[in-house]
Amino acid sequence: MKRLVNQEERMISDMIDGYVKLSQGKVQSVPGVNAIMKTNCKEKVSVVVGGGSGLDPWPIGYVGEGLADGAAVGNVFCAPPAKSILEVTRNVPHERGIVYIVTNHAGDVLNFELVSELAGMEGIKTRQIYINDDITSAGSDEKEERRGIGGIAILTKLAGAVTDAGNSLDETFRLLEKAKDSIGTFSVTTAPSYSPVTGKQCFALEDGKMEYGMGFNGETGILRTDISTADDIAETLMEGLLEDLGVRSGDRVAIWLNGYSMTSQIELSIIAGRCCDLLLEKKIQLYDIQIERLYVTPGAAGLSISMLKLDEELEKYYNTPADAPFFKIMEKR
Repeated sequence: MKRLVNQEERMISDMIDGYVKLSQGKVQSVPGVNAIMKTNCKEKVSVVVGGGSGLDPWPIGYVGEGLADGAAVGNVFCAPPAKSILEVTRNVPHERGIVYIVTNHAGDVLNFELVSELAGMEGIKTRQIYINDDITSAGSDEKEERRGIGGIAILTKLAGAVTDAGNSLDETFRLLEKAKDSIGTFSVTTAPSYSPVTGKQCFALEDGKMEYGMGFNGETGILRTDISTADDIAETLMEGLLEDLGVRSGDRVAIWLNGYSMTSQIELSIIAGRCCDLLLEKKIQLYDIQIERLYVTPGAAGLSISMLKLDEELEKYYNTPADAPFFKIMEKR
């Protein structure tokens, strides 16, 4: 597959430069590293995210109003370097502390833990939230081992709202840990992704086959089978999420469908319709549903569904808007 880049070694810095220009003054680059931050950060607990490029718009597109204040950007499918994380930490407001929102992958965890220690030596207080929403990557008795995927979008939006409301670092950590434990994601892949670096497929998936639970970088899923109907796929994903999160009749949930690059709006709308019907049949309140492309491997087909089990406390923060060039959620009324 041909790639629209200039020079491979400049690919990430060129992407950051383009994103800063797209923001029209709302976002600026952090000098000397591959990282960005909001131009006019508020004096509050700051939210910093970070991850490898190639799962666009994560993480670069998660900086904006009602979202993160800064992002450290790694190379394609690589954790952000500690230096980038530390420079973002130093540059965003940090008098009231910083909360890191990170997917639960070994390289990301290692580097953010290291920077947390380095920041502490400079008098900067930090807390880390490692989202582990992929329900297929480990059993319910080993949730801390699960990897983080599309649910990071919901958690970052909640983090922006929680910190914008003026909560302390400790209260922010409590609320976001609660939210993290209320989010699950289940995915299905129907065509493999390709690497933006090499232009080659990241993994093999035979024609006519699909795989449930495959990681966005090609990590092994839990079931490979013949491609099924949209309704069957929706039911499998939803039933898995409802069971894992313990959602019962009368509960309220928000659903985010994350379509991959090659999945059309037609397909996503069909699946979304079956999701809505299924919740109605089970007498579960659909509080909100979104179709967004917020954690997408290049060239892949399929989708993930992220579910947030709501209560009154989380609902208050969920209702706020989010605004970035690639991430726009209107205020829920």
